[in-house]
Amino acid sequence: MEFCRSRSVIGSMWSVDDDVACQVMSAFYHKLIGDSKRLDCTGAAVALHKAVRLLHKKIPLEQQIVFVHIGV
Repeated sequence: MEFCRSRSVIGSMWSVDDDVACQVMSAFYHKLIGDSKRLDCTGAAVALHKAVRLLHKKIPLEQQIVFVHIGV
C-alpha cells in the first residue's frame, strides 16, 4: 500500500490474531474519525496509539506490539 502512494499505512510486523486485528481496527477507525465524521489520515498514528491503549487490558501484550504506522 505504501508503494501505491497511500499517505498512511497501518500494518503488522508479525502474525496477529484475527479477532485482535478486528478489535484494534474497529477502535482505530472510531478514534480516527471521532465526532468529525471525516477520514483524515494525519491523525492515524495518534488514533492507532489510542486504540491500542484502549484495548491494552483486553488483548495480550505480544499482540499489542505488532501494529505499526508508516506515513504522515
